[in-house]
Amino acid sequence: MIYVLISILFISFGIMLYQDVKYRHIHIGLPILVLVVSIYMNKDIIVLFDSLKSLLFIGINFISIVAYFSIKKSKFQNPFKQHVGIGDLVFLIAVIPLFSFRNYMLFFISGMILSLVLYMIFQNKSKQKTIPLAGYLSLYIIIVMIPNLFFSTNVFYDFII
Repeated sequence: MIYVLISILFISFGIMLYQDVKYRHIHIGLPILVLVVSIYMNKDIIVLFDSLKSLLFIGINFISIVAYFSIKKSKFQNPFKQHVGIGDLVFLIAVIPLFSFRNYMLFFISGMILSLVLYMIFQNKSKQKTIPLAGYLSLYIIIVMIPNLFFSTNVFYDFII
């Protein structure tokens, strides 16, 4: 059963990667599917407090983005109009059950750095000047999931650092 769930996650992340890179949006059903599957997969180890801390972490980041762009433009700015896609936020919330809080922060920070690096590498090949964040983070999760298939460790919940 676990391999079926992992396959669903791999396929969902692969589709999100394709959609976000090609069209710069993802179908809303994919992050919802990821959320449901990841909750079911990790129902025995999910700590509600970790999930709430991760949600708070995302909330603080998005409040900071709103504050930054509002101060920069001297008036309130809605970051979802120009700077961040709503699919990126939904994606970041959907993957919370896959990680402990500590590993979620590590994923978030290293994933942002990886996304910037990938964007710089591929920006000349794309006509669009936006970063396919959910797509690049999907690729990152696929890469991180592969060792879980071969080793008896759970890199999402075990201490990495």
